Amino acid sequence: MHSKYSSLAVLVFFCALNICSPRAAHAAPASDPCALITQAQVSAVLGATVGAPQHDAPTMCQWSTSTQPNSMNVKKVVLILSRERAFGFAKTPISSSEKAVPASGIGDDAVYAVAAGVPAGPNTSLFVKKGNSYFVVHVYGVPDQAKVMDMEKTLATQACSNL
Repeated sequence: MHSKYSSLAVLVFFCALNICSPRAAHAAPASDPCALITQAQVSAVLGATVGAPQHDAPTMCQWSTSTQPNSMNVKKVVLILSRERAFGFAKTPISSSEKAVPASGIGDDAVYAVAAGVPAGPNTSLFVKKGNSYFVVHVYGVPDQAKVMDMEKTLATQACSNL
């Protein structure tokens, strides 16, 4: 009888240890970029209807207002699952052709990577860290850089709510 209670106590101890473990407190990194934002959310942000999300690679998803999404002037959103290392590079660019602009209120940390010395507009990318997940949001086809940054922030905030 005593061994039953000992076995039960050991089982409860290991279950409690697993539940209280710091690893259990963090969600697994995102694995499907198309699941982080919806077609309706992208359409609302772009102010135009987009098609169904397209997996361009296992870590990349794209929503476009055209059936020819690679055209230069098409409005589209690309969300890429990233890694900690890329996030670090975005925060501290090693090239003078880019600059980092802090982005507040998004995930645990976020920064815009802005191409320097080129026309404003589609030359920003928003890098986001939330928990163990890292992702990048790009908005294309909008010539106003401030508007692009605002759109990227809105979509990143929505994506963070799904992590």
